[in-house]
Amino acid sequence: MRLSWIRQDAATQARLLAGRSPYYWNFLKALPYGATRRLTRSKCRDYGLMEGFLRNREGLEIGGPSSIFRAGKLIPVYDRCGPIDNSNFSNRTIWDPASSANQVGVSYRKQYLAEATDLREVPDQTYDFVLASHVLEHVANPMLALQHWRRVLRQGGTMLVIVPDRRANFDHRRAPTSFEHIEADFVRSTPEGDLTHVEEIVALHDLGLDPVAGSAMEFRERSLKNATIRALHHHVFTPEVLVRMFSKVGLQVLSMAIERPWHIIGFARKVGPGASDAQAENLPFLHKDAEWRKSDPLAESGRLARFGSKMIHGFLEGGL
Repeated sequence: MRLSWIRQDAATQARLLAGRSPYYWNFLKALPYGATRRLTRSKCRDYGLMEGFLRNREGLEIGGPSSIFRAGKLIPVYDRCGPIDNSNFSNRTIWDPASSANQVGVSYRKQYLAEATDLREVPDQTYDFVLASHVLEHVANPMLALQHWRRVLRQGGTMLVIVPDRRANFDHRRAPTSFEHIEADFVRSTPEGDLTHVEEIVALHDLGLDPVAGSAMEFRERSLKNATIRALHHHVFTPEVLVRMFSKVGLQVLSMAIERPWHIIGFARKVGPGASDAQAENLPFLHKDAEWRKSDPLAESGRLARFGSKMIHGFLEGGL
């Protein structure tokens, strides 16, 4: 940085900073996301809205435990909610012990062993909220899962669903799944052992972004055993499809956001018995000028990365 900057009086410095604030803001956005988020905000967009529905409330987490919900993370839930139960398809998964409850700071009150699409053991209207972080993509019949999760919510209860954004993970070569395809899976009662998408997944999966998957042969062998492992991403979601799914099962969308590194975050509330009210309420989230589109951090990631390199070069050259 040039010495002339140090010699300038405070008023001149303030005017320069004000004039260049958009420049500095774009530079911050071009930095690695972890650093930028810590400098600007520590929680996801609309967290203030979400927290009111979660604090001291009784909930159920599908899958998990999830580090994203621990204290100090993107969506802290475990340290401020009331009693929380858990449901998982097995008492052992390929994500153990990396996601053990002790490591993420949660103590489940009750444990269900059940499919995400079959919560028959859970009575209707039991919980104030349902959490599911990176679960729905592993479900062959996701609409049926949402239907079950909605059933166990009390009236006015909320659902927080996080799915991966294909643009930033190993699914980036795959085409997004259409709503019509997901609806057809529901109509056909597609079972959880379904392998319809396995050839597409094996052919297009970017193993370079998924080192734990092993070699191409190891990944294929694991994929064919998905009925017991459940690691496949059956579907590739977009915010638009998630909104339409919420509408179909009678959930009013309260927030939709995209957060780095690859999270699509949907937050919705249980409304009346029919889906018509929810569909009307959710239309703004499908508009081309929806708020989540304006704040999409992945929309211009390539351009911002190039801009960030240019900014860093400018700093090194002392051009500011």
